[in-house]
Amino acid sequence: MRKEPRPRPATRKLLLLVLLLSILNGLAAARSSAVAAAPAADGAARALLSRCASDYMSALSAKPGFEAWKSGTVRLEALGPGTHGWLATILPDRAKGKPLGYLVLYAADNGECRLGEYGLGAQTLFDTAALRQALTAGGWLRKAGADGYRAVKHYVHPFAAAWEVRLPDETIWLDAKSAELLPIRDEAEWLQATAVPVKTAPDGGATAGKPGEIRLLAAAETFDPYERLSWLLGDKPFAPQPDKLVARLRAKSHLVYVTEPLGDKMLYALSVVGYHRWQDGRLDLALDMYGQRFVPLQSLVAPSNGLFYR
Repeated sequence: MRKEPRPRPATRKLLLLVLLLSILNGLAAARSSAVAAAPAADGAARALLSRCASDYMSALSAKPGFEAWKSGTVRLEALGPGTHGWLATILPDRAKGKPLGYLVLYAADNGECRLGEYGLGAQTLFDTAALRQALTAGGWLRKAGADGYRAVKHYVHPFAAAWEVRLPDETIWLDAKSAELLPIRDEAEWLQATAVPVKTAPDGGATAGKPGEIRLLAAAETFDPYERLSWLLGDKPFAPQPDKLVARLRAKSHLVYVTEPLGDKMLYALSVVGYHRWQDGRLDLALDMYGQRFVPLQSLVAPSNGLFYR
């Protein structure tokens, strides 16, 4: 019986090489499939958030102050590293002109999304025009030179929201809404200052059902929150009970919100100029901060640890 010739060493090496290449090609194909699937998942999340933003825009546009949102368009962008939130900036039709307002949205694992804070006015949260204006006024834009700068969003809660602006020879931090310089030197100090002792969901787990009653003070009725420094005079804080807050605002009585989210390094004192009570009971207070900034009551009390004064 004739024996089949055994492969020579060189032939064996060639066969092993072919087998190895086949395995590597298989792994590469599997990796390519995984990478290709990633954009699809991101696209699905973006589609969910776009639909959610459109639903809130449509619902809110029927309320006083939000009428211009009816024909607006949405620009979606991630809210910052380590944040599962998205910023939806509401732009005029065909994106021509100044912004109309914004929404902060969170995508949930069950295919739904939640509404955090939101606001009215041209200077939105993380407004790049306001940022550039602040950098120009402070002389930082000139210092940036040809190398330019890089701005990174950070959002822990409504009053721990900031731009981290990385310049060629220094890093500065500016408030995300006012673009005011913050007393923060680096990311380590930011993390320490904004650490929340009790783990909470973003915006305190705030959810929203159907829009309910919205009341806003007229421009002539707004006031300066520093006309009486109640928090320094030893006045007793106003109880943050929803019914009492609503009753005071309906009577057009003054109410000031004060918080120190960065400890004694930074104090915010803002006029409360209205409210939005949703049909499911959620209460959002409108704060006068370069436009109306609607923040859920539970987010104003914790984790911001703010207080209300008459």
